[in-house]
Amino acid sequence: MEDFHTLYTLHREQVREELYREKADGIQLGFFYALMNIVKELSPLQPESSPESIWMDYLAFLRTVDEHKKSPYSFMDWDEVEGLEHLQATLQEGGALLTWHYGFVRHNMITIGQEIRAGHMKSGLPFYLVAEQGTVEQEQKLSSWNTLRQFAGADLLNAEDEMIGIRLYSHLRKGGSFNLFVDGQTGFNADNRAVELPFLSSRIRTRSGIFRILAKTRKPVCPYFMTLTEDFRSKIVFLPPFILEGDIQESAGRVYEPFRNQLLKQPALWRFWDRHHQQVIHWKEDESNLHSSEAESQVDWFSKPLEGFGQLGLNTASGMIYNLG
Repeated sequence: MEDFHTLYTLHREQVREELYREKADGIQLGFFYALMNIVKELSPLQPESSPESIWMDYLAFLRTVDEHKKSPYSFMDWDEVEGLEHLQATLQEGGALLTWHYGFVRHNMITIGQEIRAGHMKSGLPFYLVAEQGTVEQEQKLSSWNTLRQFAGADLLNAEDEMIGIRLYSHLRKGGSFNLFVDGQTGFNADNRAVELPFLSSRIRTRSGIFRILAKTRKPVCPYFMTLTEDFRSKIVFLPPFILEGDIQESAGRVYEPFRNQLLKQPALWRFWDRHHQQVIHWKEDESNLHSSEAESQVDWFSKPLEGFGQLGLNTASGMIYNLG
């Protein structure tokens, strides 16, 4: 397989050609949502790159990572690992590794697995990879990835299991560790005590259960993320672990802060731009409706027509969304 930089450059060219070719007839709804969310979230912050350019880079990055998904052996190790001592300390004490669907998501177990096999986790306990049910079912069909997970001593755990909260609490109390994607937004039943947090320019609602479990057990929390350097080298960064306190709002904000900072630097690497609107409770643009009539009348991109749904149109300058019928 070609190196990541070569693949990414190729896919970036392909994405741009395909999008402009399909523009006249409408683009996939998921692509449209991703652009909509990027425009609404980033435009108020006046990023160096245009939201449109970030969106195309995002689609190219997804396509490149999907190429690596086909074979786990196409990505055997990180070019750079930062904060390895923080990972080791969390595994030794027993705690939570919290991350986001950002960067080289699937390859987090390369470094984590190496440290588990090196004896940095209490023997006899599994390492749990907590994921939504659909992801668990999909991952179990990938035999090569299953082999690597088993070699690392990791088990998939369904976040939508009825007993998920009790299982994670018990596991932590025994000195176990697990990995959880904070932006996954899945769990058992509805969360009646969701937390509201600032994102970049918007405010979002996120589940609070995991923060309550971690505050109650007083086990270490180690946020980490996977990214790219400026010269296209793969990098995984583990941050210093800390203990969550009883103030869940403050604890959740502390966990999200490093992700917000990283997302501002490289917004194209977040996989969930296409579903971000499901979390948002307040866009920055809601505070002002100072859009000119000329700008509001322009539609730059629109979705493909779907039966029973119609079409959506987007003005990339104002962030306005239109139902085109």
